[in-house]
Amino acid sequence: MSTKSRLYFRSFIILLGIVSVAFIWILLPFYGAIFWGVILAIIFAPVQRRLLVFTKGRRTISALMNLLFIIMIVIIPVILLTGALAQEIGMLYKRMDNGEIDVADYLEQIIASLPPFVTDSLQRIGITNLEDLSTKFSQFAMSAGQFLTKQAVNIGSNTFQFIISLGIMLYLLFFLLKDGSDLARHCRSLVPLSEDQKSHLFKKFTTVVRATVKGNIAVAATQGALGALFSGC
Repeated sequence: MSTKSRLYFRSFIILLGIVSVAFIWILLPFYGAIFWGVILAIIFAPVQRRLLVFTKGRRTISALMNLLFIIMIVIIPVILLTGALAQEIGMLYKRMDNGEIDVADYLEQIIASLPPFVTDSLQRIGITNLEDLSTKFSQFAMSAGQFLTKQAVNIGSNTFQFIISLGIMLYLLFFLLKDGSDLARHCRSLVPLSEDQKSHLFKKFTTVVRATVKGNIAVAATQGALGALFSGC
């Protein structure tokens, strides 16, 4: 390689690095929207394949139908649930701040109802002053409630940024549903592995993503059901 060619190559590498860093810097505020757009596209890829069969291979219509389906069963419920949760956290913090709820008293009742072997175990690990423990727990609960309330207020004040992030996520999700198979094939062609290794790698990645999301949903649903059951009792 001549000196001139080396200079061109190094200049190209430097320019490519600068452009890549600038591109990442621009997209960094929306990493959450991009991440969830990719995750939802992976999870709902089987639905897209079935819709392609139903629409006889029309990708745009299938992607639109899939996107509307995702909005109805994922986006809208998550927004409503987040709003309700933020409202409940704010009300709980106000009641704790006004003294209507005494966290220390609740903790003392829980500790008093513990079996003797649990109390002995707490003493063995150094927790001997239960009053001090209840005071610290009460302070922690107040600090956590104050922090969550501030976060809820920040979310409400950043509505415009939330709308932009949601729009970017839906826009990216639509094109990933529409052209995701072609993009996946192109990415596979760039990976320097054998076809068997690439197939195994992508299959494992997809399986892990789906299993993680489904597992978290199952755990959250179980915890919610148990909480509702014990609250009812």
